[in-house]
Amino acid sequence: MRQTILRWAWSALKPMLVQWLTEHALRLPAHQRNALAQRLRVPVQTVEQVETALRQVVLYRLERWNP
Repeated sequence: MRQTILRWAWSALKPMLVQWLTEHALRLPAHQRNALAQRLRVPVQTVEQVETALRQVVLYRLERWNP
């Protein structure tokens, strides 16, 4: 019974969580991206690529996780 409730709650929550992570939580503001690139002495494109890779890993693991 508990497992069924968890799966039902996860199926209802998951789309909202994925949307929030994609649109807000896993994105750096442009000024922070630029500041990070300057501090690490790398091109901004490198920071963007790392950001994209991290986003993909998090979303992949979230898609595969089942309660």
